[in-house]
Amino acid sequence: MNQDHTQHNFKAFVWHATWLAFASTFTEINTVLPGMILKVGGNQIHVGILTAIMIGVPMLTQLVFAGFLTPKLRKKPYLLLGVYLRVIALGGVAWTLTSLTNIDPMLVIFLVYGWMLIYATSGAFAGVSYTDILGKSIAGSTRKRFFVVRQVLSSLGVLFSALITRELLKRFDYPENYQILFIAAAVTLFIAAMGFIALREKPIVNRFESSSFLDILKFIPSYLREDPNLRNFIIMNNLTGFATTLLPFYVVLARDTYSLDLSDVGNFLLVQISGMILSNFLWSRIVKKHHFKGVLTIWILIGSSLPLLALIFSAVASEPIFLVVFFLSGAAMSARRIAQEGVLIEISENDNRALYSGINGAFNITIAIFPLISGFVITWVGYTPVFIIGSLAMLTAVIFIRRIECGNHEA
Repeated sequence: MNQDHTQHNFKAFVWHATWLAFASTFTEINTVLPGMILKVGGNQIHVGILTAIMIGVPMLTQLVFAGFLTPKLRKKPYLLLGVYLRVIALGGVAWTLTSLTNIDPMLVIFLVYGWMLIYATSGAFAGVSYTDILGKSIAGSTRKRFFVVRQVLSSLGVLFSALITRELLKRFDYPENYQILFIAAAVTLFIAAMGFIALREKPIVNRFESSSFLDILKFIPSYLREDPNLRNFIIMNNLTGFATTLLPFYVVLARDTYSLDLSDVGNFLLVQISGMILSNFLWSRIVKKHHFKGVLTIWILIGSSLPLLALIFSAVASEPIFLVVFFLSGAAMSARRIAQEGVLIEISENDNRALYSGINGAFNITIAIFPLISGFVITWVGYTPVFIIGSLAMLTAVIFIRRIECGNHEA
C-alpha cells in the first residue's frame, strides 16, 4: 500500500475512534451499564451476566467469524455490516426503555440482555475485520504513532462525552436519562462508521482456500504448537481476564458500601476518563522506549492492584478515597487499548491476522466465564475471595508477557 493510502487510512481510523469514544462512553460497560442494571432492580448476578455478554461473547464468537472472514480478499463490507448491526442494537435498547417501562423489571433486564447480545456479537464480527484491515493498512513505521494518537483523541472524546453523560444522569430521571444515552450512542456510532466507508482496503491473497469452521479448526493446533508468541499471548490474556472482568463490580461494591445514586455513577465515569487521559502522556513515552510490551507490563501491575485497592478503600468507607480505584482503572484501560491490539498485530502476519484474532478470542475462557461466576460467588462468599484471586491471577501474567517477542511482522 502506498504512502498516500497509509495516511488516508490513518485519518479514517482516527475519525472512527474519535466518534466511537462518544458511543462507548454513553454505554460504558464498567459504570453506566452496571448503574442501569442496578437502577432497574438487578444485583451482582445480573451485572455478572451482562459483563459476560459484553466481554465474553465477543471473545467466544471471534473464531467462528474468523473462519468465515479469513479467506475473504476484502473485509470492509463485513466491517460495516457489523457496525450497522450494533447501531440497531443500541436503538433497540432505547426503544425497550421507552416503550416497556411498565412491565416487570426482570423482563426489561432480559430484553436488554438480548439487545446487548446482538451488540456484542456483531462487535466481534466487526472486530475481526477491523484488526485485519488495520494491520495491513498502516505500516509498522507509523503503527506505534497511530495507537498513541488514536488513544489520545479517543480519550478527549471520552472526556467530553463523560461530562455529557454525567449531566444527563443528573438532570433526567430513569428511564429518560438512559433512553437519551442509548439514542446518542446509536447516532454517534453511525457517524463513526463514516470513517470505515472512506477506507481504502488493500486486498490480500490468502493461503486458506476454505471458510469452513471445521477447516479453520484444523489449523489451530499447529499454530499453537509452532508459534510460542501466540501461546504466551493467549495465556497472558486468560490470566489478566480474572481481574479485568471485575471492573464492573467496583460500581456494585460502591453501591453496597455507600449510598449510590445516578450522579455517583457519572462521577465514577468522569474520574475514570481523567485517568485515561492523564495516563496517555505516560504511555506515549513508554511505547517509544519499551514498545507495546512495556505498556502491557504496566497495565498488568496496575490492573492486579485494583481489586485489592477496592477492598481496602471500601473498608475505609470514604467515597473520595474510593474514587482512586476508578482513576487507576481508567489508566489501566488506556494502557490495554494501546498495547494489546498492537502486540497481536505484531505477532501475526497479513494473511493470518484475522485467524489469530479469532484464536485468541476463542481461547479467552476466563473473560467469557469469570464475570458470570463472579456474580454468583460474590453473592455467596463476598467480594474478598473473588477479588484476591483476580489480583493474583493477573499478576502472574507478567511471566508470559516477558516471553513474547514482538516486531517480527512490522510491515
